[in-house]
Amino acid sequence: YPEDLCASASLVEAGYAGGVPMGADLPPRPEGAVAPSFVVSAMRDPGTPGHPGTELQRAQIVKGWVDDEGHFHQAVFDVAGGANDAGVDLATCEPRGPGHDALCSVWTDPDFDPDQRAVYYVRVLENPSCRWNQLQCLELPADERPSGCEDPSVPKQIQERLWTSPIWYEGASAG
Repeated sequence: YPEDLCASASLVEAGYAGGVPMGADLPPRPEGAVAPSFVVSAMRDPGTPGHPGTELQRAQIVKGWVDDEGHFHQAVFDVAGGANDAGVDLATCEPRGPGHDALCSVWTDPDFDPDQRAVYYVRVLENPSCRWNQLQCLELPADERPSGCEDPSVPKQIQERLWTSPIWYEGASAG
């Protein structure tokens, strides 16, 4: 895929024409071929006027593989967005800091081994937001809130995420 594919109006068509969809098998690479490239595109949930969706923080590709000794390994690659100073004001549940309405990237596995089986999936993280229990606590007057609203062992924020179906690679030597 070309590196500027994210700017193309035909991104989806190009992705399906030149690759495999989520949940599919990536065919073995021909002799001398370079590592596979992946197109990652995600858009935030727009929500509703009263409850807008949360901005996106980052998109990641997670790669898993088993080595020759049978040990499972995992590597996580930030492919779009990244760490930011976003957060949430727990007293009001108002979001703070930067985020993205959409993330897109073309990524090539820098450690690709054509003989090794692997699995790839995409994970997208939103900026932090208030957890459901904190939203409910804030709906009550301060003097009517149950003790759980101040319990430090109960999380008050969450970082929602999504993940895709995997793409499997059997390796050139799989038989």
